[in-house]
Amino acid sequence: MANPFGQLVDDRKLDTMSDYVGKAKTQEDRAREAMRLINEHDKNGKARRYVDGLKTEYGNGATTLCMVYNATGETLYYNTSRDWYGFIGRTPYPFEIGNGQWASFLHVKKTSAASGSEAALVFRGKNASGQNRDFCLAWSSPWSGLYKNKAYCDVGSTGSFNRNWNTVYSNLQKRGGYTHSTDDDGVNIKVSTAAGFSPLFVAEIRTPFAPKMK
Repeated sequence: MANPFGQLVDDRKLDTMSDYVGKAKTQEDRAREAMRLINEHDKNGKARRYVDGLKTEYGNGATTLCMVYNATGETLYYNTSRDWYGFIGRTPYPFEIGNGQWASFLHVKKTSAASGSEAALVFRGKNASGQNRDFCLAWSSPWSGLYKNKAYCDVGSTGSFNRNWNTVYSNLQKRGGYTHSTDDDGVNIKVSTAAGFSPLFVAEIRTPFAPKMK
């Protein structure tokens, strides 16, 4: 099975839960349940095994194994991407990720080049106020062990990252680390990476939510 992984956490799914039957549902409700069900039916494991399989097919060489989870309460849509070093592997970036779904993909180094995997990916979705926003996820997995792997994320207005790739790259290098997060404009994003030449990069994009009322 290819991307995405997991059942949609939409209003129909909420209607199967006693706390929501016969009640109006909100984006916040869908986001809350998406986070509660982040590992439902091993969907996270399926996404991980999928990208592990892509890495096995690719073979040796610097890569970044990427996993993205959507808990915004709305659908995420692919908007744009930028490669500084390397390129997307055999399977393309996911066109859309439904609420409560994981997506995974492999970013690889340029063939026969002494370079690593370094790129940014932008999804378009909605913030907590229902306004369109762009969500930037970026990673740096250098070929040389002299440099530390980095993860970075940000929230911006629509089209803002595509006009400012130099700023994104600078922020990745200066502010990125093994973990990074942003909580701004009604969106929370957390990203992480690890040491090594083929680290796992994990991103969670969320709409903030209050505890469920009893």
